[in-house]
Amino acid sequence: MTTEAGVDQATFEVVNPTADKLDSAETSLAPRLDTLNGKVLGLLSNSKPNAEIALQAVAEKIKETYPDLKIRLYPGSIRFEPGLLRRAIEESDALIGATADCGACTSWLIHDGAQAEKAGVPQVTIVARGFERDTDTSAKVFGVPGLQYVVVPRVFTALTPEQATEQTLPVADDIIKALTQTPSDAPADTAEQEDAEEWQETYTFRGQGPVEAVEAFNEFYLQKDFGDGLPLHPPTRKKVEAIIEAQGRPRDELILTVPPLHGHGTLERIAVNAAMAGCRPEELPVVIAALKAIHACPPPMNLSVLMSTGAFAPVILVNGPLVKKLGINSGRSPLGPGLNNRVNIRIGRAVALTLRNLGAWIPGRMDLDTIGTVRKNIQVFGENEDESPWEPYQVGQGLRPDDSTVTVVHTVGEWDLGSNHGPADRRIRSIAARTPTLTQVGFMTSTLAGLEGNEDGLFYLLPPETARKFADAGLSKDAVKRFLLHNIRPRIWDVVAPFIDFRERGLVRPEWEWMFRLTPEEQRTQTIQAFNDPAAINIAVAGHGTPKEFVFGTMTTPITVKIAALA
Repeated sequence: MTTEAGVDQATFEVVNPTADKLDSAETSLAPRLDTLNGKVLGLLSNSKPNAEIALQAVAEKIKETYPDLKIRLYPGSIRFEPGLLRRAIEESDALIGATADCGACTSWLIHDGAQAEKAGVPQVTIVARGFERDTDTSAKVFGVPGLQYVVVPRVFTALTPEQATEQTLPVADDIIKALTQTPSDAPADTAEQEDAEEWQETYTFRGQGPVEAVEAFNEFYLQKDFGDGLPLHPPTRKKVEAIIEAQGRPRDELILTVPPLHGHGTLERIAVNAAMAGCRPEELPVVIAALKAIHACPPPMNLSVLMSTGAFAPVILVNGPLVKKLGINSGRSPLGPGLNNRVNIRIGRAVALTLRNLGAWIPGRMDLDTIGTVRKNIQVFGENEDESPWEPYQVGQGLRPDDSTVTVVHTVGEWDLGSNHGPADRRIRSIAARTPTLTQVGFMTSTLAGLEGNEDGLFYLLPPETARKFADAGLSKDAVKRFLLHNIRPRIWDVVAPFIDFRERGLVRPEWEWMFRLTPEEQRTQTIQAFNDPAAINIAVAGHGTPKEFVFGTMTTPITVKIAALA
């Protein structure tokens, strides 16, 4: 940090960490209709509880004003199947979508509404209060910043069908207006005004001394929501330039667009966020590789895991020679705090700050998590390859042992499985018995279009002592995975309980219908294999010492990317 000394005075300049460009081309709204009489009003129901009920109720209310209106329901999912969405757009003169009352469903519903507007069909989305900013931001991301929506007081999932109808009917006139009148340029709310502030490259801070100047910088950056709540390293031009120059690449090179907002992640903008996290220049390639892996997550989960009201967060595994070269901890307590984890923490923090400042992964903006999780302070760890009896993780992904890689998986929970003593057969049975199962919507239902069913899974971290015990008993890593795949068997009673409502709404996949037809006694006494695909079970060796195993629940299949390390 450079300071200008005066009489008890210190001054320094820092670089803006946010995106100066978004990867979206703006499109105007479709022309509004002169009348709804004789028109076809399509109802886009995204499978959320009470969405269809609310849509049908408000459509019938609108029909009282326009008796010749024709109503067609299109029951889809969170992210409409492309074919169904195309049909709805082709067959309808106007569309109403519902319901936007969680992060992922809001963003995907706005995505679908934006496709309609771009195709020339006016639409209105029903949004629950508290999701307006998410709606506005998503509309900008998908290129229709003026996209029309109406607001109801409460999230539909918290209501009875009668309450859902009651709160939706009053917005019928607003929906009619939004479909038949060209919207005026209304004054922006406070959040929109903040977003619309002119972007500036740098900020200057002063104080009675360096400490006071740094405190002023931190307070301002935290108030601007540029930070993660902890003290930030000032991203001075000198620090940022040192990181950029070490990469040997143009500063304005577009590395990727950063989800979920799709801000332009140039080398310079990513370097600014890495500087704020305290990263050294040689650590930036790991940050970039992790961001590329997050960006490579296929839809619909690419947005769903970052924007959901669920507590999902990416975890980053590092393999190869860079683990030792950079000092990434793979031994004792690699997910913990302290000196041994300072590199892990810096890299994870840089990834999180980049997602925040270039992707708007900010609570209340594009991260709508209800409760949150400490895993959003992104965890980074290395695989303990030296003490592992098996091939490194990246080899199982088709790469070489001497390749340095990152593997990103979005997690949905974590559990310490405790100590599992005794011979190998007893240990592996204990691990299977102690593993919680959390089957998500991709496993049994059709509410997230495009999922294959193996996104719901487990990622085990086995300490070297456990891995060696299995290897000495002749078990390969694949053999351990197959055993766990076939022997994690929850009661059917527990598996079906979260999906009773889905079944009542016709959203359970046909192959699982038989479980709901069993008697309660049969459901309580019979078990079922929790996972179907070997890809749902993943194993890495990490930690050191006592054989205490650890497992993450996962919401995406792992994505492995090579690190383009510095020469």
